[in-house]
Amino acid sequence: MLNKTIKGSDFDNIFTEVIHSESLGLINPEQLRLFHLNVMNNEFVSDDLQAFIRKNVGRYVFSRAKLEQFKINDDLESIGLEAMAVMQKNGRPGQQNTGNSLGEILLYAFLEQILDAPKIMSKVELFSTTNTQSSKCDGIHLLSLGGYGQPYYQLVFGSSSVVGDMRDAIDQAFDAIMDIEQTNKNRLQLLEPSSLDRDFDPETARQIKEVVFPKKGSSVVRDTAYGVFIGYTLGLNPASYSTMQYQNALNHKMNTDIKNHAAYIARQINSRGLGTHSFYFYILPLNDADKDKSDIMEKAMRGGVMP
Repeated sequence: MLNKTIKGSDFDNIFTEVIHSESLGLINPEQLRLFHLNVMNNEFVSDDLQAFIRKNVGRYVFSRAKLEQFKINDDLESIGLEAMAVMQKNGRPGQQNTGNSLGEILLYAFLEQILDAPKIMSKVELFSTTNTQSSKCDGIHLLSLGGYGQPYYQLVFGSSSVVGDMRDAIDQAFDAIMDIEQTNKNRLQLLEPSSLDRDFDPETARQIKEVVFPKKGSSVVRDTAYGVFIGYTLGLNPASYSTMQYQNALNHKMNTDIKNHAAYIARQINSRGLGTHSFYFYILPLNDADKDKSDIMEKAMRGGVMP
């Protein structure tokens, strides 16, 4: 129904997955995935990440219809620059809840590239849409789940948090999720038919409406789910390890971190009455989350490139 928008051919060169044995124990599909950036001299390096953000900023900011209009106008070179201009108008680099934060754009990237759930609307698009600027939702994606004998889709609502302490980041992400739950009892109101008509070609808009607003007697099964991006400070002292020691310590620390927090995440899901939802978690440590989340976006937003 929907194709992914992200240009992700170099994703695996930027993000390395750390395998672990923890799970959330949910009754519906789930993911709990750990990644880290490339390491040099016992620190994460973000140059490739900044380039990745600049390469994809147009795909993140603009709808498919808008990107197609750039193509029709033979003006692909302007996409990156105009996307950066939109973000700069929305707020400061790294400013939360505007579409400019590191967590918001990396949530988009992980949901498309790893979950294989194409975006319907990114945080920037939600921020720019009438009556949704106060929403804590960081994006809406569509996931198609096969193997059930009938069409099964999940509308994946996004939440992101990047702060130094991992538990604090988890708490902030769940607070935003509860705001989405309580403020938008009918979360589907974020997807107005008029916005779908504006952002998609007529046939794709029709198909999405059949999922979002199924008619009586439809065979489509539709759930809402949550995609969550968590960034936190790793907390290892680079000066305490040789290069090879740091590589081992990094993997050990990340495995310890997820082991110490997986049960906590599951408790938050169940204690908040969210146990029937699917959850898809993507977790990334940084050198200094509170500083890096602004620095990375500041550097990435200095200029734009063609997506």
